[in-house]
Amino acid sequence: MQLYAGEITSPMIDASGPDATLSSFLENYIQFRGYSTRPEFWWPFLFLILVHTAIGMTAIITISTLFAEDMVTGAQNLFGVAGFSPSVWLEGFGAVFAAAILCLHLLIAALTVIPLLALTWRRLHDSGLPGSMCLLGFIPLVGWLVLLLLLARPSAPQKHRPEFSAAWY
Repeated sequence: MQLYAGEITSPMIDASGPDATLSSFLENYIQFRGYSTRPEFWWPFLFLILVHTAIGMTAIITISTLFAEDMVTGAQNLFGVAGFSPSVWLEGFGAVFAAAILCLHLLIAALTVIPLLALTWRRLHDSGLPGSMCLLGFIPLVGWLVLLLLLARPSAPQKHRPEFSAAWY
């Protein structure tokens, strides 16, 4: 599926919907040169936020329901009362399920950190800024807010520079 007009350095054409932008996000996962329009950035960003929120809420609900009694009473005995206790098996399953959810969360984060960084880099190029401005995200709170404001800026084709499209090698 060709989403770009001619070279990869030009912005996308008629690909403002979620399906086209998500496929572009996955296809150009390590492409730091070029440009990304606002829809091309915000749809994958929103999708990743929703995925991480759903996984996080599942983990919170699982942990809070399966371990609620232990949290309230402060129970430290994992084996419960003497003899067979079904809650032990349920809590064991809950711990395994919570660990699996955490592993899934970390796996998705690890697999999408470089593509999201590349997408942010290209989005900053499209608004006329150098991609290295995405390093502002490493400044706690203030850096994130400034970066979000920069990412929300409209496209500025008149500010596109040749070095934004040039290969690094």
